[in-house]
Parts: sequence; structure tokens; C-alpha cells
Amino acid sequence: MELKLAFIGFGNVARAFARLLRSQSARLEAWHGLRWRATGIATASHGSVLGEDLDLDEARARVEAGSRLSGLTGSADVEDSLAVIESCGADLVFETTPLSPVDGEPAIRHIRRAFELGMSVVTANKGPIAFAYRDLAETAERMRVCFRFEGTVMDGTPVFNLVRDCLPSVTVVGFSGVLNSTTNYILTKMEEGRSFHDALAEAVALKIAEADPAYDIDGWDAAVKAVALANVLMGADARPREVRRTGIGSISEGEVKRAAASGAAVRLIASAERGDGGLRLIVEPRIVPLSSPLGIARGTSSVLVLTTDLMGEIAIVESDPGIEQTGYALLSDLLSVHELFKRRAIE
Repeated sequence: MELKLAFIGFGNVARAFARLLRSQSARLEAWHGLRWRATGIATASHGSVLGEDLDLDEARARVEAGSRLSGLTGSADVEDSLAVIESCGADLVFETTPLSPVDGEPAIRHIRRAFELGMSVVTANKGPIAFAYRDLAETAERMRVCFRFEGTVMDGTPVFNLVRDCLPSVTVVGFSGVLNSTTNYILTKMEEGRSFHDALAEAVALKIAEADPAYDIDGWDAAVKAVALANVLMGADARPREVRRTGIGSISEGEVKRAAASGAAVRLIASAERGDGGLRLIVEPRIVPLSSPLGIARGTSSVLVLTTDLMGEIAIVESDPGIEQTGYALLSDLLSVHELFKRRAIE
């Protein structure tokens, strides 16, 4: 089966995915019967193009050189991302535009328009899941298209796929996790004796932190991820502003050292639990045992502990991920959609 693909956003994640597509093309066809071609690419800074079979290697080279996509072999220029969605004729759209922590736009608008045109969507953008998941999921079901988003939390580590595909009849009743790489990197460097400001500067230099590091430090990234998890895994319809949020800005080096000396660690924990008052979503620094699943997460590693009704606690650990792991999330979602398309073709 051949799928036509469109890229809305062509930043680091999309380009990592494009590299994987090229390097794994032979395997994808031999193992999964999947062939593909790119019919549209939209960017905010390098232009937007359509074509019958766009060269992703040439597109990557142009963007990484700071050039525009205009003139890409076999392409025609179009105005913007919505023009690409409306004219690309794709089977599957990859939405990887930057996150808006305020309202999830324009990603929500992109996804909704793709659904209206009968296209399935894979996204690595947390915003649509945190701000409009229920509406988008219902729209996808009504239009009989696929909606996948494994890369929104913990990169390519299976979280949503794990629950959906491997835990039938299990109810997730809560979770706790170390979900923000920047704050975890800072806190573990402070355990090693570095100052908060030095550790933050290092995270910025390594390009771990968001463009505005306050988004990490103040707990917003973790809050958006917590809402995404709650909305998908616990049937919530929450929004980031509903999270009780405390960042790590007030954590002193002394607190971190005292915790370490007692066999514990300070971690920024995102959690959800249901009580008599409904769902409680919290992001806050907590002292946890260094030997616990949450305490062992060091550097840029992440941990998510799911609390379930039938399987007790399940811990998922991701060790020092890079952009390639998020690119893989898009690839795994592509294969998930492809398998569903194949089953529908048989039916």
C-alpha cells in the first residue's frame, strides 16, 4: 500500500522523521508493505510547497542551510500551511508545528481541517491533546480517520500505544511522572554540586530547554503533558490552567543537597488522581527516594508510573532521549495508521 504524506511543520522533529523514512524505506516496504511519497511541506520560515513526489532529502538540506523551499524539484509554491492541507491530497498529515501553551493553535486548526478533508493525522504537538483532545477525537471518529500522537509525551517511548494496544480492559486511575527533561537535568546537576543558574545555562547551551526556559522552570511543559495524559488515558477533558502548578525556581541548592544526603532526590513530579472532588492534576517539586522509579530518573531521562485497577503500578522509563526518539514516534504512528488502513481495505 502506498500512502501520500504531508508535513505541516518541518523543524527538528519532522526532519528527524524524514531521515528515518529515507533510511528505513526498504524495510518499511519489505516488512510492512508500506510505500510512501511526500506531496506537501509547509513551514513558517522557509515557504510551503506541493508536489507529486517531493524529495525530502533536498527539502531537509534546504531548510538546514537556511534556504527557502521555493524551487524544490518538482514542486509548486503555495501560500501557507492551510493551502498545503487543502491541496496536497495526502492520506496522512504530520503536524509538528511549535507548541502554543496558550491555546494549542494553529495546530488544532490544522488537524481539524485535515479531518474535515478526510485525512488522518499524526502529531507530536502536545497542544491539541491538552486543549482539544475530546473534540478532535470525536471528529476523527465521525470522519473515520486516524488520530495518533505518541510523540507528545516521552518522545517515542510507548505510552498511549501501550495502554491502547497492550492493556485491554485496564483502567488507568492515576499517574505520576518526571516528564520535563530541562528541570530534571537542572536538579540532577544541582545534586552534583552545580548552581541552579549554571545548570540552567548548560541546559540552554545544550538546546535541552525551550526557547523560553521559564516554560520549563515554571512547570508549564509538565502541566501540558499531565493534561494530555489525563485527557487520553483517564477520559478527562482538562486544560493546563486547571493544573495546580509549582515550578523549581525556588528550590535551593541546600534543599537538593540535603535530600541527596538522606538518600532522596528532588524531582518535578506531574501527577493525576481521582478523589471525591474529581480529578486532581498537580505539578510540583517533591522529595522522593533516590531508589524509587521517580528518583532514578537522572539528567534528561523521564519516568512515568501508571496506577491501574487490574495491573497495579506500571513504570515506563526513557533514558536520555534525543530528537531521533521523537522522530521514531512519528514512524511508529505511521505504521499504526498503515496497519489500520490495511485492515479496512480487507473489510
